[in-house]
Amino acid sequence: MSEKLAKVSDLFNISRGNKFDLNKMERCSGADAGAVAFVNRSGERNGIAAFVRETTVAQPYPSGSITVALGGSLLSSFVQPTQFYTGQNVDVLSPKELMTVDEKLYYCQCIEANRFRYSTFGREANRTLRDLLLPGRDAVPAWVDGASAQAVKALQNEAASPRI
Repeated sequence: MSEKLAKVSDLFNISRGNKFDLNKMERCSGADAGAVAFVNRSGERNGIAAFVRETTVAQPYPSGSITVALGGSLLSSFVQPTQFYTGQNVDVLSPKELMTVDEKLYYCQCIEANRFRYSTFGREANRTLRDLLLPGRDAVPAWVDGASAQAVKALQNEAASPRI
């Protein structure tokens, strides 16, 4: 194995998620005090299907963690902006070493780029995600650092310029 490659399990602690059923949770508005995001296997809206009330059964996962769909929109990966619970077949990754949001977003894209390796009723992501090879920390491109700040600045400049 190249020194520039690392297994997902070398970079992240991996948890199998809460495996909650949304229909058994108490839904609420995301604006409500104590609202917790409910992340499922969707590839849209950061995988957030709804907001629910915090339960006494489990602590929510912290914001900044990465969720990975193991079914549905296979390998859809997101950095979660708020605390959350998960549905079935969602893994939660937390970096073993401190990472910036830009690095986490980069790794989300690297994980998603491996979708072609999996298929319905074929190779399952829940068995092999931990061994999936990604660029090691020393192989993360320099442009990743500050990429989201540059994107925000470009959008602000675009919004400020007059349209014809």
